[in-house]
Amino acid sequence: MMRYALSLSVLFCAPLFAAPLPPPQSWSLAGEWRAHDANDADFIGWRGSDADWRKLRVPANWYSAGWDHQGALWYRTEFSLPRQTADRLATLEFDGVDYFADVWFNGQNLARHEGYFQRFAVDVTEHLTRYNRLAVRVDSPFEDPQKNWPLRKNLIKGILNQHDARPGGAWSPQGQDANSGGIWSPVRLRLSRSVAIDNVILRPDWSQGLTQPRLRVELVYRAPAAKAATLNLSARPDNFSGESYRLTQPVTLQPTGKETQRISVTLPMPAARLWWPKEYGKPSLYQVQVRLSDENGVLDQRASRTGLRQIVEQANNQGWLINGQRLFIRGTNYIGSPWLSTMNKARYARDFDLVEKMNANAIRVHGHVAGRALYQAADERGLLIWQDVPLQWGYNDTPAFAENAARQTQEMVAQFGNSPSVVVWGGQNEPPFNSPWMGKRFPDWNKDLNRHLMQRVADTLAKDNSRIVHPFSAVEEHYWAGWYFGSLANLLEPAKTATITEFGAQALPRLATLRTFIPRSDLWPATTQPGDPKWTRWKYHNFQPIQTFQNAKISRGETIQTFIANTQRYQAQLVALAAESYRRQRFQPVTALFQFMFVEIWPSVNWGVVDYLRHPKAGYYALQRAYQPLLPSIEPKSLDWKAGKPGQITLWTINDLPAAHPGSWLRWRISQGDRILAQGDKQVDIAPDSGSKVVELPVTPSQSGELRVTATILDGKKRPLARNEMTFDVAN
Repeated sequence: MMRYALSLSVLFCAPLFAAPLPPPQSWSLAGEWRAHDANDADFIGWRGSDADWRKLRVPANWYSAGWDHQGALWYRTEFSLPRQTADRLATLEFDGVDYFADVWFNGQNLARHEGYFQRFAVDVTEHLTRYNRLAVRVDSPFEDPQKNWPLRKNLIKGILNQHDARPGGAWSPQGQDANSGGIWSPVRLRLSRSVAIDNVILRPDWSQGLTQPRLRVELVYRAPAAKAATLNLSARPDNFSGESYRLTQPVTLQPTGKETQRISVTLPMPAARLWWPKEYGKPSLYQVQVRLSDENGVLDQRASRTGLRQIVEQANNQGWLINGQRLFIRGTNYIGSPWLSTMNKARYARDFDLVEKMNANAIRVHGHVAGRALYQAADERGLLIWQDVPLQWGYNDTPAFAENAARQTQEMVAQFGNSPSVVVWGGQNEPPFNSPWMGKRFPDWNKDLNRHLMQRVADTLAKDNSRIVHPFSAVEEHYWAGWYFGSLANLLEPAKTATITEFGAQALPRLATLRTFIPRSDLWPATTQPGDPKWTRWKYHNFQPIQTFQNAKISRGETIQTFIANTQRYQAQLVALAAESYRRQRFQPVTALFQFMFVEIWPSVNWGVVDYLRHPKAGYYALQRAYQPLLPSIEPKSLDWKAGKPGQITLWTINDLPAAHPGSWLRWRISQGDRILAQGDKQVDIAPDSGSKVVELPVTPSQSGELRVTATILDGKKRPLARNEMTFDVAN
């Protein structure tokens, strides 16, 4: 029998074979495993030789590891370790398997798990030998378009199996291409003694007020028998120097069988530093360690990181308070990749650097739960997160499916809720009952479809009182004027909701990026008609010709370079107009806005202001200006500018931060070419957390062409603090 994959002479080095390993211990099972097609139900993957099995990297989505596959695969690896003592518990821990996992260990089927993002544990204690074979049948099914896809999906995967920005788009027959299945997150073997701690749930306790923080700690454990133990709990500063906190108390562990038990304690942390978003303070983090011991030493231990922060949603659209300080949310929708194994902490940090430089202070993790490294990176830098459940559009409408979704939602809350950066739990995105447009596409749509599902998920989210809960992302919160309907002028109208979770437009990436996925032969279709066959490849890569040419009326021009420039200019104009309009409506009624979306998640033409190679488009720099915390905002009375016809520009000062700027100056200049139509300045006292109209300027363009408006905020010594500009087209 061939022994490969982990090279356990390295993983479990030779000296360890001489004696039992001291608990607790944990080893990665990463490396080259063997894999075999499992769509043949009669193929038994836990036995037999490796002769016709191929190598496959773990962890990885199978598509990103080089296997474009739909359905099921068998995975297999082997390892050895010395004989264990009678009180030793052995646990296999999977951080994420997409989507169904049947776990076989030494010929025994020990577990079946559903859900792509959760960590789950498998007790292998009774089946552990010196030489061990682990086999996992992983099934990420192709949903049947004739039965359940896409309106009544059965897999809780959100954007990973249906989305506008996936390969093939949302609605085409190719919309499920490039399956995300696989053992995509780490696998470990853990050895402990008498008890196994599966999770540590940490939540701040503000019952004594913000000046007397406490930490609620809940241990989720398994134990084969009752046992007296000592619980040692500590919380020490992780990214700063400060006071540590400790608690020791006796506990009695209850026998669990195949289920889990819980122990809850509260740790007073009276002088603890709070976790703040970047613009308001430091994101102070604590490393929390939980240890269970007896007279012979450590039984098991776990560590997790958290921060203490309070988030409150005020009534009447008066904004969110973090640690008592009001926030205005300048956000963007974010998906790193549809193949989550390709993202790591460094890649998330690279993206978040760009997010911060764009002056956004929040991301909406759109329609999916990401890899754990995303939340770690956000925690460390003080980036706020709106976290969606992975429910996108329509699903199976049975009570059983709703219960399954509620269970997976509870697991999301339990496993990712230690991250202080997550300040909002968001429910289903555009559920069918809230999406009457689906009635035109699906004859079996009805006005109550998924209403029960939405409510079960929302009720589950609401059990966590340490966050804001948004029951579902409604179509009314998706301000798609200028792209799917209406025009740019509609973006200047009063908002109807406090939360705006989507707005934006598509734009082509730079030519060098475009050429990586659109071949030269298809780069210039003969017409702008969507039916032109050369648009087929473009549409597979998410481009929307109807919205581009008919709704937005973007001119293609005479060359591909002109076409790229025109789309980027339109996207930049739209996102800037929208962002500034909704910021001027701060708390009347707008409290939060999220542009759609930040980055293109695969080689595609879509709504990202950054392309998939991480090159910013013009829209990125437009948002960078419009999202400045201190902003001289430019409000046109109308976008219908004509030569010789009077118009008006209104200038505002907007300050999202808690620092005042007394004795400042607002300076402006309005010009056409070399001709100055208006200029001047005015002294202003800019209050913290404020938005104020400063001056209304009548403007009459002298000719057709470009009208340019610049506005600058200067401090009392006339040093620039913030600058903004907009251009408008003037017709004859």
